[in-house]
Amino acid sequence: MSEEIQRQVLPLFSRPIFIIKGYNLNEEEIAAVQKERNSVNDNAGKNYTSQDSYIFNKPEFKNLATWIKKELDIYFYDCLQFHKSTQLRFSQSWLNYNPKGTFHHVHTHPNSIVSGVYFIKGDQQPILFERFENDHLFGNIIPEVDKYNYYNCGSWKVTNKPGYLLLFPSSVKHGVVMNEATEERISLSFNTFVTGTIGKNRGLTELKI
Repeated sequence: MSEEIQRQVLPLFSRPIFIIKGYNLNEEEIAAVQKERNSVNDNAGKNYTSQDSYIFNKPEFKNLATWIKKELDIYFYDCLQFHKSTQLRFSQSWLNYNPKGTFHHVHTHPNSIVSGVYFIKGDQQPILFERFENDHLFGNIIPEVDKYNYYNCGSWKVTNKPGYLLLFPSSVKHGVVMNEATEERISLSFNTFVTGTIGKNRGLTELKI
């Protein structure tokens, strides 16, 4: 009798995108978001961001920041399995305002470890994640695809709604397509950086931050 065939797929070297639903803004927080709309940076008409790039320092956003930090720790320690001698702290945090006709070009977040976006209001278009040009499965050889999946795609759209939080490595390319709805699209983005100890003393790679 032949032995039963067993197969397993290992998602090696993946870049996990963490999607969470579980926090809704209260009236005070919504009012604070609208207040920040009165003073924004005009990024060449492509999109608008709050002039305050440390939004989480404001008391109105303390509860939201606390909830996001909890989810960030779950992502960093439970999903990615990093040691707790290294912690993540928020660096910058800001609000994005996208009225009809605006978009956000594909980009990465330099000087950050994990980035995230919390969706607040509007017809939230999917976030588009893209591979780097030399990061395809077989390098620059790209066979015809029968059905796209996480392994063979060059880009992938992640659906989101108000109240959703996305966490992802800051080095991953991402962007948002043009807002074609009449309602303004609002989200909150943030970056993080490490504190504590990274590397190993015996390996002469230790760095205390």
